[in-house]
Amino acid sequence: MIRTALIAAALLVATPALAQEPTADGYQLQMSVVRNGVTVISTRTQIAEGAPASATAVIGDVTYDFEANLFTVQGDGAEAQMMVEAHLSRDNEQIAAPRLTFLRNQSAGIGIGDETGDVLRMNIVPIVAGEPRSEVQE
Repeated sequence: MIRTALIAAALLVATPALAQEPTADGYQLQMSVVRNGVTVISTRTQIAEGAPASATAVIGDVTYDFEANLFTVQGDGAEAQMMVEAHLSRDNEQIAAPRLTFLRNQSAGIGIGDETGDVLRMNIVPIVAGEPRSEVQE
């Protein structure tokens, strides 16, 4: 009887499909511009699957805009992969269009350098009701 209980417990631990993990109610999307190692602009918004997000940030006489869409990666089978597709512009001129694929309910981030030497960072963090947010390490 003890052996049966131990085997059942081991199967529950070893089988992620049986474990119930909290699911994200949406995601916090952060966009920032880093110049010479210093964050000069940082903006955050919430994004949910199928609902586009956008934000604008101004530093001096320069305006940064971003738009993003979040969706499930098609053909994944388990629908465990998500993708955020963003369009970044500086003074109405597109400067980057990154796509970031990540695991559902996980945090991820990407950094992209441009010709001016700025680094554009995009981080996405799941929002789970009742749990504190964790930040993506830069």
